Amino acid sequence: MARQIDIFRKLKGYSHGFYAYATEEEKKAYDAKIEMLKAKILADVEHAPEIISNAFAAYYAEMYRKQMQGKYAAMKCDAEWKAIDNMLGALVSVKVLKDIENK
Repeated sequence: MARQIDIFRKLKGYSHGFYAYATEEEKKAYDAKIEMLKAKILADVEHAPEIISNAFAAYYAEMYRKQMQGKYAAMKCDAEWKAIDNMLGALVSVKVLKDIENK
C-alpha cells in the first residue's frame, strides 16, 4: 500500500482542479477512468508510460473515427481525457520511473 500512496500522492491535487467545475456525471466518468488507470499502472509500474500512451491513443482514435465518419469531433477536455492527462501529470510530478531503468 505504501507504493500506491507514493505513486499517486499528487493525483489528489490534480483531481481537485477538475472536480471544481465538473458535473456529477463528469466526476463519475473521471473517477472510473482514474481507477482503471490506477489498477493497470499498479499491476505494471515499469510500463506506466505505455499504459498512459495507450490510453491517450485509444481516446484520439475514437475522436479521429468520428471525424472520418463526418461527425463533429473536436479536441475537448472531457472527463476521460482529463483523467488520463491528470494521471500523466501526477506520475511525472512524483518521478514514478526515477529508480527504474529503461529497457
